[in-house]
Amino acid sequence: MDIENMKAAQHITAGQAVRTTGSRTVTPAIKTEELHTSPFFGVALETVDPLHNVKVQVSGLFTLRSLGPDRFRPDRFGAVGISSSGQLVRATSEECVSAPNWIGDCDASGTVTIRPRRDTRLSVLDFGAVGNGKTDEEADDTDAIQSALDCAMRFDTTDGSVVYLPPGDYRIKKPLRISNGCILEGAGLAYHDETSRILADVKSGNFNLSVSTKIGEVGGGTARETVYCAIALVGYGTGLAMRPPRGRADYAVLRQLALHSIPAQGMPAATLQAPQMDGVRVMATGACIERMGVVSFRRNGMEISSSEVAPVVNASLVQIRDCRLTSNGQNGLDIGSLGNDNASTILVTNVDASSNGRDGICDNSRLGCTFVSCHTAANKHRNISCERPSSSTYSVYLGCYAEIDAPAVFKGPIAVVGGDMDITPDSTYWGFGPVRGGHGPSALKVLNNFSKVQLYRAVSGGIDIDKGEQKTGGILDNGIPSKAQGYLYEAQNSGRTGGVEPNWNTTKGSLTQDGTPNGGVTWLCLGKLEPKIVTSNILGSDVDSTIIQDIQSVTMDGKLQPAGDSLFRTQVQTDPPAIKGRVAASLISKSSFPPTYYQTAYENGPFPGALMLPEAWIGNYVYGERRICVVTGGNPYNTRVGSCNFYRPGDLLVNAYRDPTDPIEIGWTVKAACGRGSAASPWAPGQHYQIGDIVKPTPANDFVYLLHAYKPGDPLDPHFKVSGPSQPLSWNRDVLQHVEALTDDNHLEWMTLYDLDVPENRKYIEPIPQRVADQKNSTAVDIDHLKNDFNALLAKLRAAHLLEGE
Repeated sequence: MDIENMKAAQHITAGQAVRTTGSRTVTPAIKTEELHTSPFFGVALETVDPLHNVKVQVSGLFTLRSLGPDRFRPDRFGAVGISSSGQLVRATSEECVSAPNWIGDCDASGTVTIRPRRDTRLSVLDFGAVGNGKTDEEADDTDAIQSALDCAMRFDTTDGSVVYLPPGDYRIKKPLRISNGCILEGAGLAYHDETSRILADVKSGNFNLSVSTKIGEVGGGTARETVYCAIALVGYGTGLAMRPPRGRADYAVLRQLALHSIPAQGMPAATLQAPQMDGVRVMATGACIERMGVVSFRRNGMEISSSEVAPVVNASLVQIRDCRLTSNGQNGLDIGSLGNDNASTILVTNVDASSNGRDGICDNSRLGCTFVSCHTAANKHRNISCERPSSSTYSVYLGCYAEIDAPAVFKGPIAVVGGDMDITPDSTYWGFGPVRGGHGPSALKVLNNFSKVQLYRAVSGGIDIDKGEQKTGGILDNGIPSKAQGYLYEAQNSGRTGGVEPNWNTTKGSLTQDGTPNGGVTWLCLGKLEPKIVTSNILGSDVDSTIIQDIQSVTMDGKLQPAGDSLFRTQVQTDPPAIKGRVAASLISKSSFPPTYYQTAYENGPFPGALMLPEAWIGNYVYGERRICVVTGGNPYNTRVGSCNFYRPGDLLVNAYRDPTDPIEIGWTVKAACGRGSAASPWAPGQHYQIGDIVKPTPANDFVYLLHAYKPGDPLDPHFKVSGPSQPLSWNRDVLQHVEALTDDNHLEWMTLYDLDVPENRKYIEPIPQRVADQKNSTAVDIDHLKNDFNALLAKLRAAHLLEGE
């Protein structure tokens, strides 16, 4: 015991915690602004007036018992703080206002050891947690951890807003609730004993969230759902009269700990089947979960959902980072399956979701989420399931990796950038890069015309099936075709398969039981799986940059045929004997690639110097080369051959058909950029145009406008490159026009051309007349006569525009 005589600077009551104010002087520790920051000195043993001496115990056992029996009633050991009056109270008491600034500790009987100390975060050990739940099945640290969280939620300071779990195994038997932006932090997520684990005892605990708080039920009427989970981050929408008793969970943080269900619930073979519960349930804005492992819960590792009926809860702007979600009964990470009205704009980075009973990542968000560098593997149904056909905004998957047999499915507005995944061919999405696991240049892929039939997979432990899913048999592990191959089966109920290939009944209308009668799946045989044409349209190629488009056939189990079995392919020819610059298209090519006809469109890859008919370009089109066109009918003002609706200076137009009785021109040369107004459509707002399209303004002037280019840096999807809300002002009749000038129009860039439908503009197309009449032999008998005949020949050549000058 250590007692010192000090001088009281103010009135001091026996039992009050005191601080030093100078040499040998103390004052009561009751200033609110100093409760968390200024350390205590000891406890006064006497009641004295100012300037009188007072005995202060600065260490050892505090034996004064006049504080009343209830203040230190039998309880767990833990830290001791002070109340607003400076009196000693347990850390678990709602009267405690000084945490994490402690005057000492007390045992279960209430005996206090004076040991002043100050921390910057709350340790659950100071609230009575033991952390021995791995070996002690009777242990229960729920109240201790929740008391620490509740204490942190009461603070108006950053000190103590972090609740710390030192290394240990903390057994809980009720849900933990985190609110008011506080942080629950462990010692790190690692594969060794020196880490922080929370063990949810589903055998002897009750994890119905509504037992202890109103936030445990979401929705109204028949849609009301009771939430079962181990850790809850739940907040309410603003402006509501109801509030969770511990405040809003917006911007709360979970980090650096592991969360396990005991006994394990992820597999159907578990000896105990607890209620369908999630590891972590998030119904709050801006929550952050990082460096956390969630293992073996019966439903989802993490569930993020919202509700639009009272009580309204939002779940947006959530961040999930560096987490491992594995061996859970349904999905590793589920977003929006239990309410997606405001479960969106979520960022998921470096998450591993593997070996779960259904999907690794299930994204049902309404407004889209972003997934970066996520890994999924060996999930029983799909590695990634993102089916959002009714959504209007994109979810984005950037550099994600999925492996070990389970596929990924994407349907709706979804962008897949890079990565390595086996994506089901019934998916529809925008993709960039070798997303099928191939190698090669970045390429845009669009998959459509899908089949919903998938191969039946016999998975150890079974797999969850939704009512209405359709399956057919494949090839078994021993190489023998399944009895169900060639037949179509539909699930008549939701349930879990038995884990082995059932004894299929192949009679149409018959039923096959898969798994246990009460918890399994009943399959209805719909008859033979009739072949039908199913195609996949892919733009670009991972392995061959010359392939522009492939339309491939798809087998009935939804797998693409080998790439060589394209139904239709468009490809640039580059090797002899192919003509360089020619684009070859193949129809029903099967395993070989015999071209059936050729396209000669310059935009698909001509080579400088190549001559292609009926339209040929010399040089690179982008830089304004000379073009040669063959007009197969009419003249430059009305022909519809190829792209002959616009012309550039230096173009040569050749008339392919000449009537000897009609002295029409043999061709035309172009002096200035021109376009045919009769072939142009009126400019329209918000319209997607293709390169080379011609438009005319309203009201018309003497010019038309050619779509020269899409502006760089604009939307990747070309269909989003549209004109602006109103016609460019520079196209008005009273504005001076400059031919070949460029005009910006939202995402588009137009070039000004003369309108050939205006008579005075036809002078820019100069005809090449028929050849001159036959020249008779000269009959000159002297040099002057010969000179005259030669000058007459020169005059005819000049008249035919074959010579310049006089």
